Amino acid sequence: MAPNAFGIELFEYLDAETMVQEVRFVEQLDYTSVWLGDAQLLWREMYVLLGAAALATTRITVGAGVTNFATRHPSVTASAAATLQELSRGRTALGVGVGGTSTGMLGLPHTTRAELSEAIRTVRALCAGQPVRAPGSEMRLAFGGAGKCPPIIVAASGPKVLHLAGQLGDGVMVGGGACGPELLRAKLGSVREGREAAGRVADPFRTYLTVPAAVYPDERQALAAVKSQVAVSVAMVNNDWALSDAARNAGELSRAAYDHNEHMSPDASARFAALVPDEVAREFAIAGTAEQCIERAQELFALGVDEIVLTPFAVGGGSRGEMIEALVRDVVQPVLQGG
Repeated sequence: MAPNAFGIELFEYLDAETMVQEVRFVEQLDYTSVWLGDAQLLWREMYVLLGAAALATTRITVGAGVTNFATRHPSVTASAAATLQELSRGRTALGVGVGGTSTGMLGLPHTTRAELSEAIRTVRALCAGQPVRAPGSEMRLAFGGAGKCPPIIVAASGPKVLHLAGQLGDGVMVGGGACGPELLRAKLGSVREGREAAGRVADPFRTYLTVPAAVYPDERQALAAVKSQVAVSVAMVNNDWALSDAARNAGELSRAAYDHNEHMSPDASARFAALVPDEVAREFAIAGTAEQCIERAQELFALGVDEIVLTPFAVGGGSRGEMIEALVRDVVQPVLQGG
């Protein structure tokens, strides 16, 4: 898979049929990947829609973006991942993390790094058809075998889990709005240290960056559209990272106002508009005019990102599908063509 690629992240707040239509549209527009989120009480079921996405497409990577091992046991995840790998004919990517909205809405704690590490090893072994010790017994995936495990992409925003991603992952999904150059350099540095510690520097590895996105002639409207996700990003940035005063203040305000039921909802943008100033939205998103978005994307690739996964937010009464198309026309194609 070539570097300097673009994917799309879709949250399943639209009905199931519309979701499948959007996935098909994303492939038609020549994006490299499409990722669906996992929040069982908030959005439509991720694995059901990933199965439908696999059948509705022929080329694009279909990714879990991302699941966890608190609400889904590793054996359940292994079975789902291997099934998707069959159904997509090898086009699946399994994004995993410590938990977020899916766990928060149930009052469950995030999984620990040790639990995440063990679960990743378990999924790999089960998908490969190998036996895995379980409490009081042994488990094996009956249809596991060679080639049944998709690449495991570790989603991370804090330094310790980023380090773990470098140690164990087939790739990393850098989250937490790491768009600012200094913040992104620091996060990628933690991943690199993990790969070096594990002696995996020469192994295949892919770096993804998820980022809210909106392109529009009026920069202020584009920035306003992404503020619901920017608010989540700044609210969840680990205290180990250096932030601007404006971003840190916005994070404190957003943490106080955050509601899991509004997670990544475009309808929440207006409520967060006063909490997230435009300067912070510029730092934590790809949003603005075509020229501004192109410049930001080029900067991110230059810092070492292989694939930018855009989370599209509609502007000016338009639809999400219209924004997906505008982004490929006004940003993706010019960047990939060297414009």
